Parts: sequence; C-alpha cells; structure tokens
Amino acid sequence: MRIDLHVHTTASDGLLAPSALIREMAGAGVQVIGVTDHDTVDGLECALAAARRAAVTLVPGVELSAYWGRIEFHLLGYAIDPAHEPLAAFLRGTREARHARMQAMVNRLWAMGIPVPVAEVFDAASNGNVGRPHLARVLQRHGVVETLDEAFNRYLGTDRPAYVPRPDVAVAEAIRVIHQAGGLAVLAHPGLQGRDDALPDLLAAGLDGIEVYHPKHGSGLVSRYRRLAARHRLLVTGGSDFHGAPDRAYGLLPGRPGLPEVEFARFSEAIRVRQAG
Repeated sequence: MRIDLHVHTTASDGLLAPSALIREMAGAGVQVIGVTDHDTVDGLECALAAARRAAVTLVPGVELSAYWGRIEFHLLGYAIDPAHEPLAAFLRGTREARHARMQAMVNRLWAMGIPVPVAEVFDAASNGNVGRPHLARVLQRHGVVETLDEAFNRYLGTDRPAYVPRPDVAVAEAIRVIHQAGGLAVLAHPGLQGRDDALPDLLAAGLDGIEVYHPKHGSGLVSRYRRLAARHRLLVTGGSDFHGAPDRAYGLLPGRPGLPEVEFARFSEAIRVRQAG
C-alpha cells in the first residue's frame, strides 16, 4: 500500500486543484492521501468527493504555521473535523493575517524599486489564502527572478529584505486547536528547522507525532526522528509534501517518500481512539 500523508492543493500553495491532485495521486498508485493545505481546509470537500470517485482513502488534514519563540514550526493536523467552528474561527484569523502580511511584503518590494502588482498576487491565490509562494511566482512571471528558490533567497526568505514575519501563533495554541477539532497534531519536517530542543515544550503541549519521512530527510534524519518518536512514544508519519510544482526542491513525486504500512496502522488506531473519545 502506498501512503502519502502530506500533499497540497490550490487551496493553499499547490498548483493542482483538489480533484486534479487526487487524480494525480491515484494515477501514481497512492491509495491513502492526506490533504494538508496551509492554514485552510477549503480544499477538503472537493478532495473527498474526488477520493470517493477514485476509490482511494482521504485523510482530512491541515498544516498550521506556529511559533516556538522566534522559530516557525508547521503542525500537521490529521483527521480533523473541517466544520469545527473554533478551527474555522482560527483559520479566518490566519487568513486575515496572511492578507496584511502580503500587503506589507509587496510594499517593501515597491520601496526597493520592484513594482509588484498586489492584485496579481492575490489573484494567484484563488481562494484568498495567500502566501509567499504566490508572490514568488509573480516575481518569476515578471522576470524579477528566474526561479522560485531565487525569489526566496534574494527577497522573501527569513531575514531577506522583503520578508515580514507572521503575527505570532504559539505552537501550543496550534496543537490545542487541532485537538479541539478532533485531530492528531504532528510536527512537520522537523529536519528543516533543526531545533529538536523545542521537543520538550511540544510534548508538554500534547504533540502526538513526528513526520519522519519527508523529501528533505535523508537516511540520517529518518533514523534520528524514528529514535525520537520511539523514545517519546510518538506516532510516525510521512509524505511527499507534493505541491505539483516541477521547480520546487522537494515534493516532486507523489507518494515518495511514503509512510510504511506498519506505521499507518498505528496512526489509524490512534485516530480511532481519538474519535471514540
């Protein structure tokens, strides 16, 4: 069984609409798909309908951005109730913050002599859940940069001249919101942050699992996070972080890496227990 618990659609910064994403994943032989768009659940209804047509299993999810001190982490919420009102209120707040942040970043680019049409950036995020990848694509389209990586390295990455930090959401708050919506909270791609010293605080906040398998995790990191998960009795998850984008440095192939079936069995049992109350 091929299991991929980390993919994105046009509801956030992916390039494929939810139905097209499910077709792409099913065509690649993926049988269990976790749709985890950034700070939104808007794509889940269409993805669920497409999963039924394709006879694959959909795990409804979300990827929340949150901070531990000044370090940004991403928390994957799995088996959430997309209609849960406290979650919906939380996501409305993050969407408003994304809009304000994007306007501030575009203002910085204008001050640098790079007149980016802000309306074009918002149009690139068809549902309004705008993020830096949308701005990077507009910069690429206008010839300011050649690649998305260049946009982040020169302008949009942390501490780059057009970067504006998000309003703080604490990791403990993100975990609480996921739990309130009936879900499991998993730390996404911890190897990208390299801040394992945050783990005690995440555990105290109720972290349920670690994303061990990710395109940016080599064999050494996979072994490291497997050991950490075992030591702290955490669930193990994994996925391709697929965005449908050939010019990204990761997430190019659906289902690669995937999650081993034995870990998915533990994950599924944890969902059953959580939903049983």
